[in-house]
Amino acid sequence: MESNKPGLTAEMISIEEALRIIKNNIPDPVGQEYEIADAVGRLLAEDISAPEPSPRFTNSAMDGYAVRWEDVREATPDAPVSLKVVGESQAGFPFQGMVRTGETVRISTGAMLAPGCDTVVRVEDTEEQDGRVRILAVKKQGQDVRYQGEEFQAGDLLLARRTKISAPHAALLAAVGVTRVKAYRPCEVAVLVTGSELVSSGEKIAEHQIRDSNMLMLKAAIEESGGKVTSCRRVVDEEQATVEAIGQARADIILCTGGVSVGRHDHVKDAAEANGYRPLFWKIRQKPGKPLYFARKEATLLFGLPGNPVSAFMCFAHYVRPVITALNGLPFGWPTVSGEAADDITNKGSRTNMVRVQLTWRQNGGYCITHAEKQGSHMLTSLSEADGYLILEPGQTLSRGERGDVYRYDFRREPV
Repeated sequence: MESNKPGLTAEMISIEEALRIIKNNIPDPVGQEYEIADAVGRLLAEDISAPEPSPRFTNSAMDGYAVRWEDVREATPDAPVSLKVVGESQAGFPFQGMVRTGETVRISTGAMLAPGCDTVVRVEDTEEQDGRVRILAVKKQGQDVRYQGEEFQAGDLLLARRTKISAPHAALLAAVGVTRVKAYRPCEVAVLVTGSELVSSGEKIAEHQIRDSNMLMLKAAIEESGGKVTSCRRVVDEEQATVEAIGQARADIILCTGGVSVGRHDHVKDAAEANGYRPLFWKIRQKPGKPLYFARKEATLLFGLPGNPVSAFMCFAHYVRPVITALNGLPFGWPTVSGEAADDITNKGSRTNMVRVQLTWRQNGGYCITHAEKQGSHMLTSLSEADGYLILEPGQTLSRGERGDVYRYDFRREPV
């Protein structure tokens, strides 16, 4: 049966259908130029090729003497070769002449190999006196020489798109003279928490009021997911106030919590549509988090999460976090691990259930999955005492010893 809202039906859709709709409406991630120092931690939006070879020029790997192999190939401690020292090649100050037969130049680590030379003899294998040096030993032609382009040539791929810029990456780019790169801009998210009954956790609370945990929870979850929070605002349960709050929010994603059910004081859906958002779905056949609302206006996505903190977080984890990931330039997806059920875990309900579970690592045995004792959608400990969740269809059982995929939370340390 069709509802009276354009674009919405009264029927619940499946998790798979909701994900399909979401993925089909994710805009392309936005790339912009950054200075290298500001790009650290971001994902490249382009391939970067080497503008020059590395090393840029052939140089010495050791302090010693640059020589001609033909002059020194027979040198031994018992029969050293004597060469005339005609100059020095220092790092930053190369030797300007040509080294000829019977000649050598002192050379520093990193200094340009003098013209005419093809080998470096280490200081410890020489003896210098009165403007000449005795070569006591040399193993092979080209020893201790770093050749131009031996690491990479100009035009070689240095860093691929989607590489997360780390300190070594930044150093590599700086070493070849790259000062700016195109990287994906972090997904920006605005948070609106609706509810006239809510007060901040530090405020004086009346008997009929509730402390707001959603704002802090969602802000932390967004940042843990790599998103950037542009604003956080609490909104009373009034239609005009909700319309104004959504209209003033500026971000890639508008994240509302509360006000998406069917009560007289639930205004998020109407307020979103009053601001020009096109509704794409409303309810999902799942527990917890059935009344999830999703809409789009141009390149901005709006999620209306349930007001219940557990339901809000579960909807964020399964639907919003992978969108943030995609808008940051990575594939849409979740962190998952495979484990073995310690006991039977069954969904006895009529909707797909996101069952909170705990993970225990067994040495040489992998992860063991345990059904978390507390599953109430009003119990925040069902999140704080869990490591992730299984998705089980109605009537489905993950039997003891059977393997299942667990969607991991990011806020927990590695189980031990």
